[in-house]
Amino acid sequence: MILRGISKRYAVALFNAAVRQDIAEQIHEDLTSLDELMRVNPDFRNFLLSPQVLTEDKKKIIVDVLAERSAGLLVKFLMLLIDKKRLEFVGEIAEAYTYLFEQLQGILEAKIITAIPLDADLEQQTIEKLEAETGKTIRLVKTVDPKIIGGMIVILEDTVVDGSIRHQLDAMRKSLNEIRVH
Repeated sequence: MILRGISKRYAVALFNAAVRQDIAEQIHEDLTSLDELMRVNPDFRNFLLSPQVLTEDKKKIIVDVLAERSAGLLVKFLMLLIDKKRLEFVGEIAEAYTYLFEQLQGILEAKIITAIPLDADLEQQTIEKLEAETGKTIRLVKTVDPKIIGGMIVILEDTVVDGSIRHQLDAMRKSLNEIRVH
């Protein structure tokens, strides 16, 4: 994941404050839960993002819903997002914060794209090989895309390893097109 823009700035600021207060894990859990709540409860999300709802009403609902359950730092952070009219970025901030938190924990996200779902053995072998190569704990994100025909595509941060049959066929087609017959 490449961090950029508004989400990066806010996530880095929240992460640094959480690390200083030694509550990075709690903030991660709370922020992830809030992001999930906003995704599964459209009424809650729409209320918080509506320009017709007063800032004070948004702050009150955040305090009512989260003050007892979440770290004070997160509640203050959300108040800042409301004041700055940046609450719409909570999902992106949560994603960026997760990336930073996982880096701190030595965890690396690996996206795997296959034509069919990986079986448990191949999934475990893939994780073990990637962990051996990177020296980090791998969190696998699996996607199925029948268009790749077979094989797999592995994406680690800014590195893409395309071992798909489709890629191999495209490369073969390109090579054959470059051959001149006399």
